[in-house]
Order: sequence, then C-alpha cells, then structure tokens
Amino acid sequence: MIGVWKKEDFMMKFLEEARAYQDSMIQDLRELVKIESVRDDAHATKEAPFGPNIAKCLDKALEIGKRDGFKVENVDGHAGVIQYGDLEESVGVLGHLDVVPVGDGWHFDPLGGEVKDGYIMGRGTCDDKGPAIAAYYAIKILKDKGYKLKHNIQMILGTDEENTSAGILYYKKVRKNPIMGIVPDAEFPCIYAEKGILDFTAEGKIDSCIRFMQSGTAFNVVISKADVIVDKPLDKDYFTKFLLANELTGECHEEADGAHYHIDGKPFHASRPFMGINAAVKMFEFVGSCYNDTFSLNAVKLFKDPYGVGMKVAYDGAYMGPLTFNLGKANIEKGQVYFALDYRYPNECEGGDLLQRSAEIIKEVLGLDTTLVDDSKWLLNDPESELIKTCLKHYRAFSGDNYTPPLRIGGGTYARSFENFAAFGPIFPTREYASWVGAEHEADEGFEIETLLLACAIYANVLYDLACAH
Repeated sequence: MIGVWKKEDFMMKFLEEARAYQDSMIQDLRELVKIESVRDDAHATKEAPFGPNIAKCLDKALEIGKRDGFKVENVDGHAGVIQYGDLEESVGVLGHLDVVPVGDGWHFDPLGGEVKDGYIMGRGTCDDKGPAIAAYYAIKILKDKGYKLKHNIQMILGTDEENTSAGILYYKKVRKNPIMGIVPDAEFPCIYAEKGILDFTAEGKIDSCIRFMQSGTAFNVVISKADVIVDKPLDKDYFTKFLLANELTGECHEEADGAHYHIDGKPFHASRPFMGINAAVKMFEFVGSCYNDTFSLNAVKLFKDPYGVGMKVAYDGAYMGPLTFNLGKANIEKGQVYFALDYRYPNECEGGDLLQRSAEIIKEVLGLDTTLVDDSKWLLNDPESELIKTCLKHYRAFSGDNYTPPLRIGGGTYARSFENFAAFGPIFPTREYASWVGAEHEADEGFEIETLLLACAIYANVLYDLACAH
C-alpha cells in the first residue's frame, strides 16, 4: 500500500513496477502482433463478426487477462472486457486489437514482433496493440499491489476501429458504459479535440484507356502503390521522365492485354495525407498527361489536393485546423471504377453537407454515384475538465514537459464514442524515434520499448487518481 511515500516516490515506484514487467509485456505484445487481425468480411460468422483473425486476437487478449486473475468477457465477438473490481461504476480504458493491412515495403517480418535496438517491430505495435499492452499492465500493477478501488477499472478492447468502430459501438449499446476514461491510441500530453471523419465511396461506369487498376488498402491510408494496364502502346521514355520529374520510383512493361505501369508512393495515415505521396493520384497524372485521358485528368482535378480544394470543400477550422482529404482506394475493372474517399473535418463543418457537396461535384465531373460508409462526428472536450487536467498533471510531472499544449488531431479514436473520454498517449512529443522505424499504418511500424514502460507508469498514475480510493 502507499504508506508514507512522497508523491514523487509513488510515481517513480510505478515506473519501477513497469520495468519489472518488461519481459512479460514484450512477450504478450509479440503474441498479439503474430495475429494478422485485419477485418475479413468474407469469412465472418456470428461468433467472429469481423473475421477469424480478429476473433483469434480477441481470444488471446482475454486469455492474457484471465491468466492474470482478471474478470474477462467476450461481448459477442464485438469487444472484450478485462475488469478489475466489482463495484457499481467503472473508469474505462479503450484499446483496439484490429490493424490495417500489412502492405509492402517492410524490412522486418510484419507479424514477427522482432526486438531491435530498443524497438519492437510489427504491424500493430504502435497502433494499437502496444499501447493497449502498456495500459493493461498499468491496471495489472494496481491490481497486483492491491489498491482499494472507488470505481472498477475496465479495459474494453474493440475489434473494428480501423473501419467503422462497429465493435465498440455494439458494446456501448449492450453494456453499461464507464463514467469516464482514457484511450491510449494517440499522443501525449492529451487530445482535447478530434476532427470528424467522413468515409464514402464513388462508383460507376467510365470511359478511359485504363483497362485495369489496382491501388490502396483502406480509407484511412494514403495509397502506397498503384498498378494500371492501359489499352495503349507502352511509352517507356515518357514514363521515365515522369518518374524523374516527380521524384518517384516505378516500372513498366508490355503485356498481352496492354501496357502495364507501376508507381510507388508513400503511405501515411489519412489524418495527415499531406505527409504521404498518393500513388494512385500520381498514376492518374501520368495516364492523363501521357495519353490525354479525360477521366484521369478529371480524377486528378478532384483528388490531388489533400485539403479538399479540388472537391470545393476546403475549410480551415478555428480550433481543429484544416479539413483534409484522402483517396484511399482506386480500382478499375471492366469499365467500372471504385473509389474509397476520406475526409477529416473540423467542428464548423457537418458530414452531411460535405457528402452532399462532394456527391454533386463527383457526379458532375466524373459521372459517378456516391454512397455513405460512415460519418463519425468530431469530438471537442473542455481543456479545463477534470479528466483533461488529471491527464496533463501526470504527464507533465512525469515527463518534465511543461510546454506542449493539449493537442487537436485529424485521427479518430474511440474517445468520440463515449462521454467524458480523451485520447491520451502513448507517443511522447519530446522523444524522437529512430529514422528507420515506421509510424502507424506505415511499413516497418515499430514501438519503442522505453515508451511502452514510461506510458505504462503514467497510465498507472492516472488510473490511480481516477479509480482508486486515496
């Protein structure tokens, strides 16, 4: 128990406890990373509504919780609960076990969990399996030390955050919700504002020299590579000059059914599409300019600008900054096109208005029909709320960073799904990652082990304040 520790000693004690669990944390994280928990609708069942691999990952996480003596529950395959305490109300910790597709360009086994120079590598290590493990061990520290609770601590693990958040929304409907909580799926010091997220598709018949196109993996990832086959002669010289002029890599060759071109882009999270290079947009630029293809030129006109200028929806919000736009998928086959499109919009905008305006211009310019996939409203917390102030207090006391203000982000977390929740860590603005380590949704995604431990200690302090009887 606490005894006569000073507050500073108490905080450092949690760090010592986290370090004592380091090997176990790494091993548990590796077990989760080994499972390619990407949504798989083709093999979904009633027991595994988002596919077998996500169900397998959920089972493994709950197995870890049961091993350590927690009360665990599988909520109809949509979410998992690991609970400490048996009281009326709960403080929540929301994480997610699903990941975006692995993609290309890795120098490490994306499902291996290899440890190299202080980092653990693999898809999901940073988003969000690593942060979830940090928070889980924070709860385990409090439980193992036997601190008396005033509220339960519930770790709620979602299974579809990278798509529609359907898993956590199902949990919200069928179970009693926590009174407040944190979401370890962002950055420190604390997130007080999240932009709205609008995902929609555009589909229809087109007239283009492109016979086939394949590009993109998800709404929320900048397209990293694009392949097309055009029913025109190969123009290798023009393509080479295009690549040089745009500082791109790619290749081309003749096939029986046309000229095949490949362009490499740079993937990045759709919350900051301006940090990536969209390979599909570049491919439309090439095909449009090389073959005077009207459809490709019009696609560039609409989709090139990452701030929605081409779609005539550009807006710079007073609190949340500018609206951003991402083309996440572009596929063409047998004269039919499919686009997956993503907006991150500030609180002055409404998703319904954006969809209507976008539908009109896409129909006018490309002749395609649009369909809403998901509209997740923005989140705007009071920076002076008890929750935000508690998070900031412990982050600042622990890190010594007294300058970085609460943040606003274009990314979406589970915080927007519940009342009185905030995204909190685990990435430190004061800690620089190695250049060879990729961020979330990138190739060579990795998570620093020291960040894992420091975040665990901070989470333990915050949960102690919010849920334990002092």
